Amino acid sequence: MNSKEIQKLLHRDCKNSSGGITSLAYTLEKSPNILSNKLNVDCEQNQLSFIEAIELIATVQSKKTLSAIAAQIDHIVVPMPKCADCGQDVLSRFLDIAESSGRIGKEIKSAVSSNSELGRDLSQNEKEKILAEVKQLIEQAICLKMELGQ
Repeated sequence: MNSKEIQKLLHRDCKNSSGGITSLAYTLEKSPNILSNKLNVDCEQNQLSFIEAIELIATVQSKKTLSAIAAQIDHIVVPMPKCADCGQDVLSRFLDIAESSGRIGKEIKSAVSSNSELGRDLSQNEKEKILAEVKQLIEQAICLKMELGQ
C-alpha cells in the first residue's frame, strides 16, 4: 500500500466520522474546504502536514490508517493491554495463560492430525477457542514485556 492509498484510508475515515470533515475541521480549528482539499489525494497543491495527519488519526481513531502505516515498516498494531496486575502477578498470569494455551494447542493438534476423524479443518468452536487464547496470550505477553521495562 503506498502513501496515497494510506491517505485515502484516512480521508474515508474522516468522511465517515461523526459530522464528517466539516465537524473535524471545526474541532481542529481549520477551514472545512481547506481540510477537505488537504485530505484529497488528487488535490496536489494542498498537502496534509504530519501534525495534521496525527491529529486526524487520533481524533477519528483511524486504526486502518495506523495499521497501514505500521505495515509499511513490517509491523502490526495491537491495542494497549489492560495491565492491572504488577510484578509477580503479571508473570504468574502470563505463565497461567501460556500453560492453558499449551493444553488447548495440544488438544487441537491431536484433533487435526491426519488420522483424526475431524481431518485437517478446525471447527468454528476450535477456531474461537484458539483465538481467545491467542488474544489473552498476546495481551499478557505485552504486559510482561512492559513490566520488564521493554
